[in-house]
Amino acid sequence: MLALYVILGVFGALILFMLLRTIFTKKPTLAAPDGNDYGLDKDVLASHLQQAVQIPTVSMVGKYAENTQAFYDFRAFLEKTYPNVNRIAERTIINGFSIVYHVKGKNPDLKPGAFLAHQDVVPAPAEGWDYPPFGGEIHDGYIYGRGAADMKGQLIATIEGMEYLLSTGWTPERDVYICFGHDEEPMASREGAPKIVEWLKSQNIELEFVIDEGGAVLDGSLLGINSLVGMVGTCEKGYCDYTLTCEKAGGHASNPARPSNLYLLSKAICNLEKHPMPAKWTPVTKETFKVLAPHMKFAFKFLMVNRDLLGWLIKPVLTMIPITNAILRTTFAPTMVQGSDTPNVLPPKSTANVNCRILTGETVEQVEAHIQKVVGKHVKVSHDLCNNPTPISPTDADSYKKLKGAIETTFDNMLVAPYMFVAGDDARFYVPVCKNIYRFTPFVYTLDDQKRIHALNERSGVDDLKKATVFFINAMKAMC
Repeated sequence: MLALYVILGVFGALILFMLLRTIFTKKPTLAAPDGNDYGLDKDVLASHLQQAVQIPTVSMVGKYAENTQAFYDFRAFLEKTYPNVNRIAERTIINGFSIVYHVKGKNPDLKPGAFLAHQDVVPAPAEGWDYPPFGGEIHDGYIYGRGAADMKGQLIATIEGMEYLLSTGWTPERDVYICFGHDEEPMASREGAPKIVEWLKSQNIELEFVIDEGGAVLDGSLLGINSLVGMVGTCEKGYCDYTLTCEKAGGHASNPARPSNLYLLSKAICNLEKHPMPAKWTPVTKETFKVLAPHMKFAFKFLMVNRDLLGWLIKPVLTMIPITNAILRTTFAPTMVQGSDTPNVLPPKSTANVNCRILTGETVEQVEAHIQKVVGKHVKVSHDLCNNPTPISPTDADSYKKLKGAIETTFDNMLVAPYMFVAGDDARFYVPVCKNIYRFTPFVYTLDDQKRIHALNERSGVDDLKKATVFFINAMKAMC
């Protein structure tokens, strides 16, 4: 009986400790925006994004390999539309299509900063769209078309911000590079951003900071937070396509051997679903929830403030939700299967592609070893071009603090938090020339908006485009 009282006492003390810990975790006051919109005309900005979307800069790979004219047309559009940038900045064309603008600053002793975007978009079949995918039409306050969100909206906002500042006679303290790659979408291509970085290295340029796409402005109510949440990517998951191969004698389908290689391959894929990589609290994800927790409603706050004690409860719940599962573990996504080309022939070889996004702290080799262990001896695992996760950029750096300040200056009722970017972008290639790499997309995206990216009816809000341009003006003034 005494043992029971002791157990209950310890349990009660633990509950009390967690309650007090939650209660005394105070919510910091959010900074107020300055409300300055610089007199920008949202209709002019929208017309510029319309024109950008109307130029079909589909990545020059596969059947679009000869799509060069679209990129020449896009370059001409930038020349015509942004006279101050093209007059004052030094422009360099990298590898035929990527564009680098260099605006010289007052102090050559300061390291330069860089703002990134990519010109290319994914293909957009005309079927299924409410409006033509390269029409750039405006309906109900939204600009529709391929690239409106990914990422010509951010590209236009970036160069609009610089155009505005230069028109006022502004000169930055540090040199500024605006880098527009041309092949971000095809993950295996290395013709844009990597070539820009090679050029920067050849010029002995080391950057103070890099700002690229990634993250977004989200509705905090999804996390039990009564504000907008600006997610800033301080690192990026790794990327690898693993090929699973099963070889077994083929033959006529009327006399099949058992088990077939397709059966063994399917079983291997099912085993991957059943045996994922373990969920982990990485340093960046711990910091994400440390920042978010004080602003959450009490139940969420209780769990997140005490995540070190309640991880056994929290992790299984978070891994059931795709968006939070992706920041807690390496993910496996079977995307392609190849067997026989003929319906009545057993294939001698079957293959499957498993797309993996690798958690910070893990490696391509560790993930391959896990996959091989799970799929068994009948299936061979291999990979070609892969990227390990990027280093975590610091949140105590001056660049991050100024970026955070620019976000708070621009958006009303905004909580800014670092997080792990689960997709991929050009920023990862800049690691050799920069330690402070941050990913932020200054557009308010609903879940519906996010589902449209790379899909039908992609769009960006006219008001959001203006707000994004204001953000880049604020960021350039603060950081440069």
